[in-house]
Amino acid sequence: MVGEEFKKHLEEGLSMFGTSGIRGIYGKEVGAELAMKVGNAAGSKNQKIVLAQDTRKTSPILAECFAAGAMQAGCSVIDIGVCPTPMLAYASMVEGCDGAMITASHNPPEYNGIKLFSKGMEYSRQQEKEIESLVASGEKRAEWKDCGQKAAKDFASEYLEYLLSKADAKTIRQKSPKVLVDAGNAAAYRIAPMLFEAAGCRVVRHLCDEPGNFRRNLEPNPSTLSQTAKAVVEHGCDFGVAFDGDGDRAIAIDEAGNTLPLDTQLSIFCEHFIKKSGKQSPKVVTTVEASLAVREAVERLGGRMCITPVGSLHVAEEVRRQQAVFGGEPCGEYVYPFATPCAEGMLSALFIAEIFCEYGRLSALASKAKTSFMERRKYKCPPESKAGIMQAIAQRPQLEGRLSAVDGIRYDFADGWMLIRPSGTEPAIRLTCEAKSPKRLAEIVQRAEKMIMDAISSAAN
Repeated sequence: MVGEEFKKHLEEGLSMFGTSGIRGIYGKEVGAELAMKVGNAAGSKNQKIVLAQDTRKTSPILAECFAAGAMQAGCSVIDIGVCPTPMLAYASMVEGCDGAMITASHNPPEYNGIKLFSKGMEYSRQQEKEIESLVASGEKRAEWKDCGQKAAKDFASEYLEYLLSKADAKTIRQKSPKVLVDAGNAAAYRIAPMLFEAAGCRVVRHLCDEPGNFRRNLEPNPSTLSQTAKAVVEHGCDFGVAFDGDGDRAIAIDEAGNTLPLDTQLSIFCEHFIKKSGKQSPKVVTTVEASLAVREAVERLGGRMCITPVGSLHVAEEVRRQQAVFGGEPCGEYVYPFATPCAEGMLSALFIAEIFCEYGRLSALASKAKTSFMERRKYKCPPESKAGIMQAIAQRPQLEGRLSAVDGIRYDFADGWMLIRPSGTEPAIRLTCEAKSPKRLAEIVQRAEKMIMDAISSAAN
């Protein structure tokens, strides 16, 4: 929070961190003062920090303030400029230090935030609490002779070489697919086209020309990529890849202009890495929000599913703990045990090319994937009301079905399931439902929606 609002936020026992870092509306919940305070706290426990930013108009302000706070605490700053979050994570891993990404990921342009990393992995909840305590305890000032310095460094070439070493670049070069790259004029606008060109692909650039001019929604999914899908067909591309605001999500579009449903894409990736691993009973990690179709795809190939709460940090931690062959969320964020331990959207994009080159048209792959009837919705509410709304829902009489509280409130029925959880990135309550028929899905959604709306109304009174 900004100034006294932030202090009050901590005094009320609320975390300034959500599912994926600090995030809020610029000038209201996130601003220059907060960035300096967080930079100062992070700098007080580090000798150096890697810093990067996305293309939002407010990112340079927050980046400069974060750097000033860190340097005031005696910490040197390695500024790697505008780049995707996974490149920042890679630089943090290579430098063996903490990293800070100024971004609000897929949120609208008026939002911004700070995502912290330690040696390539998102900050743990314990590390986030440590930052909150350091912020609350007041700023740290090094002597004039001990103040940190800032230096620029370009990791692009090194990072691209690293990514190409993780995929079957030889096969991709041989097939040289024609790819439409849609960066949304966001953080991946420079690196993503460079990656596919370095892999030997024929690249059509789409929304990679005006950084910061967000001409589409920064959250890529079938409902927000209609113009991108149209461009894939118009240019005769083999497939397209679209990224979110900070480049840690990659969404595929087939040659016919169909954006792959997110659970279908996740199923395809799970199958690919199970086959590629050659292991007996390989483990795959996904979240409580993933479709039953994903589980069926994994178990059909003899794999085992491990379920975590929503959030790439949880997935990354479980991939490491379980020695899993792959981990992913149905939002397009994927984690690889052999790469930087974070949601790696750039590497995921390269694997889309690898999958195309190995198996052929994405439309054919998607048609083979088992699908179900799903609905994902969100309901706006004040951030401070989320806990009360969830508590009100939890106090209702229990529904028939198996109750789970791994993350939010989930009910599993014989013919479907529902999940109600507070968003960790937006002022909203999220609903995910799945059923074996459209009629049953409508019934589950209607019932869940009433529970949510009643709870929101109760919290407002």
